[in-house]
Amino acid sequence: MTLANRMLDPGIETVFLMADAQYSHISSSLLKQITPLANDIALGKFVPPAVVKALRAKLANA
Repeated sequence: MTLANRMLDPGIETVFLMADAQYSHISSSLLKQITPLANDIALGKFVPPAVVKALRAKLANA
């Protein structure tokens, strides 16, 4: 990613933030797959309550 950004514009600085180990396995694809199937308690094991609420709202509008 850093090299691609530098090729686009040498002035671009890239910052890489590591997730906490307990969340490192979570991806947006995983959340998209399990949101329709999981209850809020199960989703809460992967994301904070505010994100559960946002996922539910997005699913309701889809």
